[in-house]
Amino acid sequence: MLKPAISALTLLTVLSGCAHTPDSPAANAPVEMAVAGAEVVPAPDFDLAMQRTMAAYDSTGMVAAVQVDGELVYLGAAGLAEEGTNRPVTEDMLFPIASISKAFTTTALAILVDRGEVEWDAPIRTYIPEFAMWDPWVSANFTVRDALTHRSGLPLGAGDLLIWPDGNAEPDDVIAALQHLRPSSGFRSEYAYDNLLYIVAGEIVARVSGQSWTDFVTQEILLPVGMDQCAADKPLIPASAPVVTGHERAAGAEDGVPTDPRIDFSTTWAAAGGLWCPAGEMMEWGQFWLDGGVTADGVRLISEGQARELWQGVTPQRPRGGLRASGSTNLAMYALGWSIHDFEGTLAVGHGGGAPGVVSNFLILPEYDAVIFSATNDYRGAASTFNYHIASALVGAPENDFIGDWGAAFAAAEARGVEQISTGLVAPEAAQPHTLPLSAYTGTYRDPWYGDVVISQTEDGNLYIDMGRSEVLDGALTHYDGNRFAAFWPDSSLKADAFVDFTVEDGEVTLVTMQAISDLTDFSYDFHDLRLERVN
Repeated sequence: MLKPAISALTLLTVLSGCAHTPDSPAANAPVEMAVAGAEVVPAPDFDLAMQRTMAAYDSTGMVAAVQVDGELVYLGAAGLAEEGTNRPVTEDMLFPIASISKAFTTTALAILVDRGEVEWDAPIRTYIPEFAMWDPWVSANFTVRDALTHRSGLPLGAGDLLIWPDGNAEPDDVIAALQHLRPSSGFRSEYAYDNLLYIVAGEIVARVSGQSWTDFVTQEILLPVGMDQCAADKPLIPASAPVVTGHERAAGAEDGVPTDPRIDFSTTWAAAGGLWCPAGEMMEWGQFWLDGGVTADGVRLISEGQARELWQGVTPQRPRGGLRASGSTNLAMYALGWSIHDFEGTLAVGHGGGAPGVVSNFLILPEYDAVIFSATNDYRGAASTFNYHIASALVGAPENDFIGDWGAAFAAAEARGVEQISTGLVAPEAAQPHTLPLSAYTGTYRDPWYGDVVISQTEDGNLYIDMGRSEVLDGALTHYDGNRFAAFWPDSSLKADAFVDFTVEDGEVTLVTMQAISDLTDFSYDFHDLRLERVN
């Protein structure tokens, strides 16, 4: 398919209703395009697409940018930056881009590879001698590339409770924990997304360069690329900068509530998901990649070979269900910090990101010289829905209504999740009493990768769980059935309530395991990976 010619100079009247900057050159102007040399067709109505997306996901606020052939054809913002205020989302507002940051980590490593200081296929122990996984052979042969491509053998999100939602682990704690996380598949055998190994990758950048990941990315990538409003870690954001507030909502709730400030990503997260950026500067990042690793000033930051390396697929992925169902995609691979897939017969390169109360999506269509970014300050899938809806129009497949289809699928999933949670709140009709006095369940329980969890009794005699690394995951236990209890965290907007199961042997509790009650629970609440053995 030929690349369509898209002009950003067709200045026509646009829909109002979004928080635009009137003086943004060419921004928000409808454009025309010729698809594969065929008849000229109208470009998507960006404002309408944003409004429809926000309605489909009941979004608090949203921001989006689209660039084609180096021209900014859309920059828009709508809704509130924080529920309960009159503070609007603005085009220059900083959003956490979360896991989109992973590509900045791989770019930092590519710079060090070009300098001869790092090798993709060198064992991690070359740079971090104490690195270890569950299996000794894997520990010795686990490479830098393995850390970046989600083929470690660990289960989805393994160990994220060290740092999510408000875990207090430092990089050294993460490195020490990895050897205690049990694999769920063979090394290099299948894809399972993880965050901890990107924290390890960030530590490689720090140890090899002698700078923190944050400083290296700021000085070596953000500033040269022209992303000077972005911050590589939240503490670096100037006090005067407009910053969005994330929102969560309890299952079935109509309105989002601002996220607990304690669950903002800590510096530990930086290499896995710590960047904050305005939408417009994400266009600079996209253009840098369309130009093969060269900045707008003509400075090459990474070699052509390394630019190709980072976009080379490594680990096969199962294509996203919605894209597969629409017939838009057939194959997907995870590269080095990027997801690579076909989309309506063309190459699509991108990544999504989920921070507390914020979801973002970034998409590049190289053959169309197009870059799309959007973010919403609700923990819902509005960003990817908007991006693929726009991408579909740009490549000449406007019959795909991703907003309508994916919005309906989201509503159905929400309804199922609400039903699950409601069921979890009610003990089964044939529920059995707990087999021991409540006092027998109290004590300290320990998992070697996570640390200690303490079960105690309150003054009124009920059980209480303290998750040790987290303040927001401390709460009362409600008896459910037999030796199963339910932890209902004080903040119901987390949608992370969990069953707590006590194993009783010879009249004593020996083990505690946990699992999320609802499918709405984010995978980073990896309660199911815990095996908490009693230590007193």
